[in-house]
Amino acid sequence: SASLWEFVDKNLPLHRAPVIESLRLDLYFVEPENIKRWVEISVSRNVRELEVSYNSNTKNTFPGSFYTCASLVILKLRFVNVMDVPSTGCLLSLKTLDLEHVKYHQESLQRLLSMCPVLEELSVNLGDANYDTVREFTIIVPSLRSLSFLTPNYWPLDGYVIDTPSLEYFKLEDWNDREHYAEIRNMPKLKEAYVDVVSFDLKSLIRSITSIKRLTICSEFLQTYEC
Repeated sequence: SASLWEFVDKNLPLHRAPVIESLRLDLYFVEPENIKRWVEISVSRNVRELEVSYNSNTKNTFPGSFYTCASLVILKLRFVNVMDVPSTGCLLSLKTLDLEHVKYHQESLQRLLSMCPVLEELSVNLGDANYDTVREFTIIVPSLRSLSFLTPNYWPLDGYVIDTPSLEYFKLEDWNDREHYAEIRNMPKLKEAYVDVVSFDLKSLIRSITSIKRLTICSEFLQTYEC
């Protein structure tokens, strides 16, 4: 409601603590400028955990200072637009990144991931937002330890590459029944995996998980392989 965002707009700038431990913005009927201003204030207060759920087609959801926030440890984004990720920046402390129905293209996603040198946990739910913006998907994060990746069945996907040499836990939910490639490689430290697929060649995955201790596979399309 208007009274709610007016309250936030009036009182958040008055916050004087040196650190904001957690800020959650779950708003749909406010102007993008408000979201940008509130995020900028939280960054100036060294926010550690930030969750933003905001449905907008505006490309400039976040201020430039957001992409150099050294205090941010946990970031959860839902429905927001991150098509305008700058070519430079560093989220020095970010360890957990959750992207659900976030709108981006391949280049902006790669830029965002490259800004996270210590990222350990990544969750990606493609959803409806990227139906017309991403056909190919690449995740190359050397520091990543946990990855959850979901692609819906109706999405026009050409394929994806996942290269995560430090990964210990992997959850793949590939419900896309359209023909697409899936290159999964370089997982020498993987301990546990959950794979739920519809029409997917599992050979590359099986060859990448030689160290695994626990594996769960749910698939409507299985073949016998000689590995």
